[in-house]
Amino acid sequence: MDTLIDPRQLGRSERQMVFALASRGPLGWGALLDAQDACIAEFVAALERLRAIGLVAVTDGHVRLTRPVAAPVPVACACTACDSRGYLAAEDAPELAALRAALADRPAPNFAFDQGAIPAEESLLRVAAMQDRGDLWGQSVLFVGDFDLTSVALALTRQAERIVVLDIDHRVVDFVNAVGRRYGLPLSGRTFDVRAALPDDLRRSFDVFVCDPVETLPGIRLYLSRGAAALRAEGSAVWLGLTTVEASRRKWFDIQQVLAQMGFVVTDIRRRFSGYPDHDAPLEVAGLQWPVLSELGAGGANHRWYTASFLRAEAIQLPQPAVDDAVEMGEELYLDDEAWATPRAAATS
Repeated sequence: MDTLIDPRQLGRSERQMVFALASRGPLGWGALLDAQDACIAEFVAALERLRAIGLVAVTDGHVRLTRPVAAPVPVACACTACDSRGYLAAEDAPELAALRAALADRPAPNFAFDQGAIPAEESLLRVAAMQDRGDLWGQSVLFVGDFDLTSVALALTRQAERIVVLDIDHRVVDFVNAVGRRYGLPLSGRTFDVRAALPDDLRRSFDVFVCDPVETLPGIRLYLSRGAAALRAEGSAVWLGLTTVEASRRKWFDIQQVLAQMGFVVTDIRRRFSGYPDHDAPLEVAGLQWPVLSELGAGGANHRWYTASFLRAEAIQLPQPAVDDAVEMGEELYLDDEAWATPRAAATS
């Protein structure tokens, strides 16, 4: 007989997890993480609560209900063609073929920089979203950090007037500059550490700012400040990738305050818009360890669980950076108590 569960006695994340397990069966932790909204730290705590009341069991990274649960039949309205993104890059699209050719010899991830890349087709989805919001044609676009190389996808449309990429990794800068020269695109890059002040020649020079920032609050404030200093006027736009994997709702609330203080209003959030296949399989890099793997194990990681929303904000006044000068910042730029999927130095015995 199915167990009757009062959903009001469960937290929202717990409710989502039980619903997913009841309707889909046992799941690896990566798939279960993707089925709920909490960050990893909150997800682990919720999983422990469900284990404590004897409702779930975890074996080799896979989670199952310990007894059948009477759960509602799911309302199956999600678009399977586009994975509910609202945009689809057809496999035979000429734009996708051109982008894949341009990215053929892209740099490999350097996990010491916490690098990962979305697939080429998902860069095209970002381009389509930006185009629809009027943030591409005739615009000057600045990227701070772009291992995804979405800048190349933007440039290949030949709609933007100018695209500049700032990145700490010289390999990314060299690649962007090479692509710009090879295809005759208004695309260039230069080496830049976000802890440095924005160069004077880039201030108040752009219409659009794009970044996939680190997700510590000091780090996000710093990235957004460099973008605010670069944007030229009211009506300028910010696009950023932001997860719920390493950013709780409390952190999202704080980020909203940072955006508002700088003069931005959030206009669009496209949930789980980009996925990072670098995380689909357990990551093993000498000298580095990932807290999420240490806690949950490698057995249940085989799923596109590291996803990011694509968020747009628009300036309602001349943007004002919260941080304008160079700053001294160490590991707090990259790490906080929610950064469970960010690599750190492995402990030595």
